[in-house]
Amino acid sequence: MAEAPLIFQDLFYVWLVGLVGGLLAHMLKQPLLLGYMLGGILISPFTPGPAVHHVETIQHLAEFGVVLLMFSIGLELAPVGLRRIGKGSVVIGTLKTLLLAAVWIGLGWKWGWPLSQSIILGFALSVSSTMVVTKMLMERKELKTSYGELLIGITIIEDCVMMALLLFLPLLADPTQWQATSIIWVVAKSIAFLAVIFILGSRLVPRLLALVSRANDPELSLLVLLVIALGVAVIAVWSGLSLALGAFVAGLVVSGSETTSQTMGRMLPMRDLFVVTFFVSLGVLLDPFLVARQWPLFLMWLGFVLACNWIISTLLSLALRLPWHDAWRVGVGLSQIGEFSVVLCTIAKPLGLIPDHVYHLVVAVSLVSIVVNTFVFNLLSQVPSMLSALRSHPAKL
Repeated sequence: MAEAPLIFQDLFYVWLVGLVGGLLAHMLKQPLLLGYMLGGILISPFTPGPAVHHVETIQHLAEFGVVLLMFSIGLELAPVGLRRIGKGSVVIGTLKTLLLAAVWIGLGWKWGWPLSQSIILGFALSVSSTMVVTKMLMERKELKTSYGELLIGITIIEDCVMMALLLFLPLLADPTQWQATSIIWVVAKSIAFLAVIFILGSRLVPRLLALVSRANDPELSLLVLLVIALGVAVIAVWSGLSLALGAFVAGLVVSGSETTSQTMGRMLPMRDLFVVTFFVSLGVLLDPFLVARQWPLFLMWLGFVLACNWIISTLLSLALRLPWHDAWRVGVGLSQIGEFSVVLCTIAKPLGLIPDHVYHLVVAVSLVSIVVNTFVFNLLSQVPSMLSALRSHPAKL
């Protein structure tokens, strides 16, 4: 019983630094998730000062945050929502991710990385953050612009590519299973899982939601969504798939229901609380001194992420005949990695797909790339107005 108060103390630390970090990030016009991760470093066992004791418990709570995050993404990426994504977003999102992943896999082969590690890092260092892009566009009131809608569509497509990759993580963890029959088995098992879940979901979920809605009780409405999200996630694990993928599929299953859209508003505060816990836990698990000891590798990875993401995204945008003023904004907006990169590495590390020092480097690159990207995007977005002002008021000779 003496240990129990320490758990509540740890939660207090986590949410306190999340609050302080989030407020500082808001004041500095940075994404909140950046403040959460930096706050987590303050209470990390690797840094001096107060530290959490039950790191494993915090990790479990963070995993629940991942489940709720994936569930809500599934709701947002339902077929109705996907139909709103244009062809340009599909082309750029898919090609950008695959081209950048191929570049990193090639570099990994040259540097002698295991193939599984190269694949994980190739995708983790190639996918931009939907949350960061959305935040930057919202702050500038540019969500409804042509390039703003394109940017959001691209990041959504990248998220879909990452969800497909999650299917093959268990297979990547066991090189002896890298055979055509194993790949076919994974695909067949995944299709069977999806078919069963969607068939049962189309028959049982609407009746269950209708039954709960007749009770007209907000608590029951929230509880039924949690049961569906966790239930499908657990079934996915029993099927040899990932918890995150199961939660994502659960979101797809219950999407489109009027009851779901009403109840999701009540779930959002709970989701956001555990998502904060997840991002703070990333800072808790990050060893800044290990990253500092590998600063040449860190700077090289950071430079590759910033430069390659910008160059390839801009070139693909120009190839689709986007105007230059939109193409460079798309390129700059996608020049970072964020939450899904870290989620992928968080899932891959326990499977032995990446070592600890690589995990720490990816989290650190994500942190710094978000800072640099936000600063550069805000700075470059002011260039057109500055040039217009110069043309309107030329300097007197």
